[in-house]
Amino acid sequence: MIKKTLFYILIFVVSFSVFLISTLPASLLWEKVLQQELKNSVAGLDVSSVRGTVWQGEALVRYKSLAMVVDWDVELSGLFAFTLPTSIEINGQAGSISLSVVLGLSQVALMVDKAEIELSHLTPLVKSKRVSLDGKLILKDILLLVEGQQIVSLSGVGSWTGGDIAYPAGRQLHERNLPVFKMLAETNDDGLVHVGVRDSDANFDVIDVSLDKTGEAMVKVARRLLDLADEEWPKNSKETDIVFKVKKVIY
Repeated sequence: MIKKTLFYILIFVVSFSVFLISTLPASLLWEKVLQQELKNSVAGLDVSSVRGTVWQGEALVRYKSLAMVVDWDVELSGLFAFTLPTSIEINGQAGSISLSVVLGLSQVALMVDKAEIELSHLTPLVKSKRVSLDGKLILKDILLLVEGQQIVSLSGVGSWTGGDIAYPAGRQLHERNLPVFKMLAETNDDGLVHVGVRDSDANFDVIDVSLDKTGEAMVKVARRLLDLADEEWPKNSKETDIVFKVKKVIY
């Protein structure tokens, strides 16, 4: 009889604890735990409204000049597989992002189903650098896998609709109109992550980014990108020639 009573008490305590956790207001977690930490680490971040629970809710977020609504939904059923799948929707002035994050015991998966961002709304963030942005950035089916703080896989596609941009060149400010660019990210069987960017009229990558399993990253830029930006370069070279290359170990 005593064992049965203790069993029922244990079931009640566990059920009550799960109930309290599942209905914990997100605003409480934000005010007591996250607010000061994020404000100290992310300058310009302001969260003016938090609704719902820690498992399902929404927040009105402002980062400098950008305002957005962030919705999240955590699937508690993932706990049985020792994962924490979370769906996130971001909608704001600059556009929308639909993504999900799966936290596992040793691996984190970030999936961007679709993102559409109007870059002109980001110009105020880089105005101090004398940079002006334009056009729409579109990302689709981006999958990033991270294990032990290292990138093990990246895949997906993206594009930029082109437009009028400006950037500093010494003391001058260059204003240019660039065409459409497309991006392809993939990882080969040897674990080499590759991201290639090319304009719609090119059959080769004008920007080539790679990352190997040792954490060494390399960025290469072809002369064609300078041609598209109407920047001067010796004409005795080919448009496929690499005019800029940098290598760095990032982890």
